[in-house]
Amino acid sequence: MAERLTRQQRQHKEKVEEKLTSLPPFIDEYKDDMYTGNTSPSTLLGYIHDFETFFRWLMREGIVDVEHIKDVSLSALEHLRLVETNAFFTHLSMERELQEESINRKKSSLKSLYKFLTTRTEDEDGECYFYRNVMAKVKMAKTSETLSSRAERISNKILTGEDIEAFVTFVGEGYEEIVQGQKQRLAYYKRDKERDQAIIALLLASGLRVSELANLRLSSINLKRRKLSVLRKGNKESIVFFRSFAVPYLQAYLEVREEKYKVQDKEPYLFLSVYRGTANPMSVRAIQHTVMKYTKAYRDEQLSPHKMRHSFATEFAKRNTMYDLMRQLGHTSTDTSTLYVNAQEQEAQNSIDRMDD
Repeated sequence: MAERLTRQQRQHKEKVEEKLTSLPPFIDEYKDDMYTGNTSPSTLLGYIHDFETFFRWLMREGIVDVEHIKDVSLSALEHLRLVETNAFFTHLSMERELQEESINRKKSSLKSLYKFLTTRTEDEDGECYFYRNVMAKVKMAKTSETLSSRAERISNKILTGEDIEAFVTFVGEGYEEIVQGQKQRLAYYKRDKERDQAIIALLLASGLRVSELANLRLSSINLKRRKLSVLRKGNKESIVFFRSFAVPYLQAYLEVREEKYKVQDKEPYLFLSVYRGTANPMSVRAIQHTVMKYTKAYRDEQLSPHKMRHSFATEFAKRNTMYDLMRQLGHTSTDTSTLYVNAQEQEAQNSIDRMDD
């Protein structure tokens, strides 16, 4: 496993260890196996949540007769019938009303666990714990959404063109009118205005993931060259450039960062909040809340930091190749990048169709 972890990954690694104390011992072995394959703690924590959901359902339905999740046995998993596993996924769909994409993720988690237990384990005789893999028989749901329809859906939930810089301006000027007369909210806004403008400007100027932005350090940013050193998925360091309109907002934030956020010693993280009178790195959740607060005020619709990424990508795709887009966003395949190219193709078709109106 890579030595360097993001702050969020370290937190997730601690959460994984905490959860393992109440799970069967073979999940601890699974954890070690996944880490040797360079799986991130964040991904592993998601898998473990899925295992907990599955084990609790088995206990609630009386399929596994134990009082505690920790006591779910290998034998119970080995002899689980296909009709029972399918009933679990039906429960997720019909009773919990999860979307196909969410159910597929849980199927993938359980398929991963069963593959480990049936192919990469050893008992005292050197044999796998068991060989009957009921999850191999479980079908993944085919997505009913086409690439073009997904691209169109994305394009309806983003900021484009002049709206991008107009939104950043609103954060620094227009939002104050909304919180006038609300003493505490106004005080927080005035303290955080430069920081919040810098965050939103940088998201819209670079296409960073929110986790990448939360993990930025002072040493990560070069304003003169508009360059960032970013820790991507898989803990790979990459260089990412950003648009020039973000520079003055970042400069303004850096000028007030130490004073407004009570920075003591050398706090390495770029974006800070204040907790109990001292500086703390902003969490992913705090950044998400910040972005959604301002977008709700701007156009009465909450947009996530991921929609800021979509906004950047759609604009970028108008002027650059798909491979430029892949490099900028940190994609490893063309599948996701194609969404933004498709969005531009739809725009081009609409333009030509308007000539016949």
